[in-house]
Amino acid sequence: MHTLLLILPLIVVMVLLILRQHMLVAGAVGGILAILIGGLSLGDAGSIFTKGAASMLSITTPILYAAAAMMVGKAGSVKAAVTLAKRGLGKQVGLLAAFMVLIQAGATYMAGMGAGNTMVTAPLVAAAVGAVPPVVAGMAIATAASFTTSPASTETIITAQFAQVDVAQHASNMMPFTILFWVIGMALAYWGVRKYGVLTGSEEGADDELASLPSGTLWVRSVPFIALLAMVILGSKLNGLLGFSLFTPGSIILFATVLTWLCCKMTLNEAAESLVNGGQFILVTLFSVGMFLGFINMMGEIGTFEAIANLAGAAPPAIIAPVAAIVAFAVAIPSGAMTAGVLALIMPTIAAIGVPSAAMGLVAIATGIGTQISPVQINVAALSQGFKKDVMEIIRMNMPYVIGALGLIVVLCFLVA
Repeated sequence: MHTLLLILPLIVVMVLLILRQHMLVAGAVGGILAILIGGLSLGDAGSIFTKGAASMLSITTPILYAAAAMMVGKAGSVKAAVTLAKRGLGKQVGLLAAFMVLIQAGATYMAGMGAGNTMVTAPLVAAAVGAVPPVVAGMAIATAASFTTSPASTETIITAQFAQVDVAQHASNMMPFTILFWVIGMALAYWGVRKYGVLTGSEEGADDELASLPSGTLWVRSVPFIALLAMVILGSKLNGLLGFSLFTPGSIILFATVLTWLCCKMTLNEAAESLVNGGQFILVTLFSVGMFLGFINMMGEIGTFEAIANLAGAAPPAIIAPVAAIVAFAVAIPSGAMTAGVLALIMPTIAAIGVPSAAMGLVAIATGIGTQISPVQINVAALSQGFKKDVMEIIRMNMPYVIGALGLIVVLCFLVA
């Protein structure tokens, strides 16, 4: 089948999204075109759609962390931590935003995935500085670079296998690039606060109440959030030191609930109710994202993404790495929930040309960067949850900075290839 015909459904979806149509409207139009072009039966199409919705709702760990983050936020633990940070930093709130980007990046690198950490760190950043576009984009870029180069991630394993390099060695080789994007994310966060100021829009009464409390009381109220952040970031390391799995997603939210009851002005019943209610936003978001993914998967079924990936193989060997980075970035936008799957499509082509492992690693980062403007990427949903913004608004915030990051990757690909 002609390549242009295969990618037509995807082009239509992207155009409709650019025109700010609801992602389910865009997805439905693309899905119908895929059915017509690929000759899918209605039974097969229905099964593909259902699996897409189910796949997003099965991502339980970020859902649990989102609920816990909302609970400690409602209890005032996040605002207490922010108030303490502001007292220590004075007017240098931008440093707090930059530091939280580093925390997010480091946690993602250790875990090999970002969304669960974003569920915890984003509310703190939102409470401190608000939904400042460069701050949101800085978190997204640092997160993408971390999970695509982490020795604990599927994306790094796939890249290392095709590069025929040991996973740990590949991660070590990519560390300078990882740190580069961490610095870019931190710089964006700091510059964003300096340029736009603090956009929290928080209730003045609540802030005045916290501002009048002594530091000792604020530290006590901050304990649930600090503990939740530490358990999410260091849980696996602590389990390794202890020799058994004490810190699991289930136990972490249990510990956070008890600490919220003990340290904040919230009864145990109120804490439990806040925990349950805290999952509503992310569940609704994931439900809509899952339905969109169901439509996108129909395009995958007819060979849309394979056709796009093959375009990279048509490029001259001298520029195949930069072209592959651009193609991977483009494919990742509609299929952002399947970053490893995108790499599995792209890597065989560039591996056959003999591209250096560093260039392959940069293609992987480009894929991760592309997912940060994808409606079906769980980290974008996590940013939406943490900053209380619509998914498409988060994408619009990230767009100019993510495209700039892609430009840098293309330049780096020329230098290392």
